[in-house]
Amino acid sequence: MSIKTWKLLPILLILSAGVTAQTLSVCSFDNNKTIWKTTKGNAVILEEGAYKGKALKMSKATTVSFQLSLQPGSSYKLTAWMRTESGSDAVTMQVNNLGKNNVNATTALANWTKVERTFNVSADQKEAELEFLFPDNPSNTSAWIDEITLERTGNYTEEVAKGIPAAGKRIVKTEMGIAMQPDEKMQWMLDGKLGMFIHWGLYAGPAKGEWYMENNGVSPEEYRKLAYPAAGEQYFDAKDFDARKWALLAKKVGMKYMSLTTQHHDGYALFESKYMNAFTSKQTHNRDFVKEYVAACREQGLRVGLYKTLINWRFPGYYDVTGTSCATNKFGYTTDPMHKENARLMKEELYCQVRELMTNYGPIDQIFWDGGWLGQKGSDADAAYFWESGKYLDPKNEWPVNPYFQDMDKESGKPLGLMGMIRKYQPDVLVNPRCGWCGDYTCEEGGAMIKGGIRKESVVEKCMSLTSAWGYNTLMEDPSRIMSLGTIQRIFADCIVRNMCLLLNVGPDRHGNVSKPVESRLLEFGAWVEKLSEGIYGTRGGPWEPEEGKYGFCYKGNTIYIWLLGDYTDHTFTLSAVNKGQKMVKAYDVATGKKLQATQKKNQITLSGITPVKGEISVLAVQLNKKVQE
Repeated sequence: MSIKTWKLLPILLILSAGVTAQTLSVCSFDNNKTIWKTTKGNAVILEEGAYKGKALKMSKATTVSFQLSLQPGSSYKLTAWMRTESGSDAVTMQVNNLGKNNVNATTALANWTKVERTFNVSADQKEAELEFLFPDNPSNTSAWIDEITLERTGNYTEEVAKGIPAAGKRIVKTEMGIAMQPDEKMQWMLDGKLGMFIHWGLYAGPAKGEWYMENNGVSPEEYRKLAYPAAGEQYFDAKDFDARKWALLAKKVGMKYMSLTTQHHDGYALFESKYMNAFTSKQTHNRDFVKEYVAACREQGLRVGLYKTLINWRFPGYYDVTGTSCATNKFGYTTDPMHKENARLMKEELYCQVRELMTNYGPIDQIFWDGGWLGQKGSDADAAYFWESGKYLDPKNEWPVNPYFQDMDKESGKPLGLMGMIRKYQPDVLVNPRCGWCGDYTCEEGGAMIKGGIRKESVVEKCMSLTSAWGYNTLMEDPSRIMSLGTIQRIFADCIVRNMCLLLNVGPDRHGNVSKPVESRLLEFGAWVEKLSEGIYGTRGGPWEPEEGKYGFCYKGNTIYIWLLGDYTDHTFTLSAVNKGQKMVKAYDVATGKKLQATQKKNQITLSGITPVKGEISVLAVQLNKKVQE
């Protein structure tokens, strides 16, 4: 274990009566005062690439931590500037040792991004651990952190439940002229809980992940060779592609929906497109892979999801939309006035292909937008002006879509923007926020553990891969490099008790096969899911908040399910108070159906004689005489 030091700049504010905000510290790595520890991997302080002054550069498979001294009964805001070398990887900031008050945040952006989280400290807590984690990855990329600020923002008093708290209410809003889907259209996703993500494309040939083209600065001309036999052992031949095999695997695992990368950032479309500059599987293989995929989903009764990126590395204008300031890139592009028109063509291709995806394949249930930022800088929302993400196109926009590719709103006669077109052709589809619009549901990306409370204000989908990359890589052939069964189980359990869904990724190889080790791990997971299915499908997280690593809850109808998460080892469990008039009917173990000993005194229910196993997850059920939520 190596020990390094951080710069600590204490800033104490004189508080007037009633004011509780106080900045405790700013860690900027510029000189040596605050102790930090590298608990895994390697980290160094460098000026090169820093956000300000010096920054901490983390190699792959690195964890850095330091201790926080906190004031009991307080609320805090934690801020850090973070970035990754490649948008294919993610770095995570998390606060530990606060139980249900733990939080984390993840970013995969390649530019400096301000990441914030608020958290509470109970009256009996005064210390926590702050960690930054950067996982292993096949591309050998790095991550940076800088300017960490911890600020006390007020007092915190923990509420004591006197009965079952009311269910959280999702906030439904309108942005850019488009309303989020109402609650009733979100139910299938919350009920289904589990989906399969599939990253498949030309990048499967080199077997170095889906960011292979950008990470290595491979020119579009060179990269397109992967679609043809001359590429040899890197040829994306798709000879074993059979979408039915993927759909059958998903169904065996207990997944209720799928999402296929119809086109990743490399610009290669797995569907037929009429756009004049399109690069598609119809051209190279005379096959519309998306059509085959959609048919397989429907055949197996699975909801149909489509991943679609906005950006396209085949267009130099992506890095220089104004033609006046080319962003740093690995392709050798420099500022050129012609890039503005090139960027407009990239946008136009997007509009053409989105319309094709929304009109050629029947009803679509979910859209996973990706890559909304420009030049790999800023947020998706920052680039919405360029993509025109809302209901209508702006006639004064500097990157106009050719009228031939525009869609018109029947009522107003105005040309539609991205989400206007989506709602026109797929009025029931659920959409994430990565096109710059707020989204019907939100995403939490990466393999970091889930922390914090029940997600009440929105539907949240956790998406993660079984290895450190999304697209096919050689790690997927090594069982020791695949996420352990226990970790997958724990993350899924954490989703269930927090009212979240899990989108679990596979990366088929260049032939179209999911690797045997990945398939085996999925089937192990699926067998476990089947045993606990009663406490998974159709449930809602709650009614009480989880205690990280120990327990959490979900419910359905008149049954409360208690998820013991591996760190809970007592032989009794007492629920928080139920409502007056709610009586226990029976208690049992979900996996075995075995009846459990249970007693109720007034509104307090206690299970006894339970036998949780350290490190293993178990689910107990308490059936009431009335619905959990009236």
